[in-house]
Amino acid sequence: MPLPPVPGDALMGQRIAAAVSGGADSVAMAWWLHDFATRPLPAVVFAGLIHVNHGLRGAESAADEQFCRDLAAELALPIEVHAAPVPASGRSPEAAARDLRYAAFERAADALGATVVCTAHTADDQAETVLLRLLRGAGLRGLSGIRVTNGRTVRPLLECRREELRAALRAAGRPWREDASNTDVSIPRNRIRHELLPALERVSADIASGGVEALARFATYAADDELFLEGAAVELMARLVLPSAPGAVALARGGLVTAPAPLARRVVRMAAGRVAPDRPWSTVHLDAVLRLARRAQGGGTLDLPGVLVERVSNEVRLLPRS
Repeated sequence: MPLPPVPGDALMGQRIAAAVSGGADSVAMAWWLHDFATRPLPAVVFAGLIHVNHGLRGAESAADEQFCRDLAAELALPIEVHAAPVPASGRSPEAAARDLRYAAFERAADALGATVVCTAHTADDQAETVLLRLLRGAGLRGLSGIRVTNGRTVRPLLECRREELRAALRAAGRPWREDASNTDVSIPRNRIRHELLPALERVSADIASGGVEALARFATYAADDELFLEGAAVELMARLVLPSAPGAVALARGGLVTAPAPLARRVVRMAAGRVAPDRPWSTVHLDAVLRLARRAQGGGTLDLPGVLVERVSNEVRLLPRS
């Protein structure tokens, strides 16, 4: 398999596990990691494979699992298989499945003694993520897309195109599984994949080559900018936090309203994350808090996801809402 650019030293000296679905991207990654780990001076140990079966496609899901078990045997590696049925909830099945997968990755990595879990996200995945979040009104944090590293998760193929990986598998005569649900354009990401991205690439060919690569590059720059702004916001947050009741966060209103908007939004997001860490907040919610803080008249409340926001005197208080 061709060797993609490794993100810095993210894999060096690590015991790595590969999350495999049976699809082309993860199969290509597994073979590449196998080749990488058996080089003369690899400085890595390939600890095994991880497969999470959500059981969403019945016999097809079972066949995916068996394919991954067979792949592990071919690579002479152990495999951790975890069943993770997706319960009915108010969330999208895709989002719920993602959370279950990453929780399973952690358990499986512990069982394998792995220090790093590699997932097979590509430049195409990055471009889809940027477009999806842009259309949903995300700020810079969301537009920074998929991070190369996040905890012990590493995405070593983020600079590779999806078709390059398939071409490498075809050239090596190595099979993979196709997930029929990936063609369902009622799923927003799939619609972007099959309709918006191809149109974007056709248009970009007349303007500047490499539409997908340009979006992936933008995500990298956005991530760098976000890292800088996040650090500045942490410093500002330390100056604005006031004594408050247990579980609540109080911010000095004067400092909040005079701070640059990019920093003020991040301070509010961090405060909300302390009060209700599992509740999703959008830029709409952040701006609502800042409007309340800046309003000429005092007082007022906001009922936001998991948080009651109160403006009291010169404080903006965020309290847990049952």
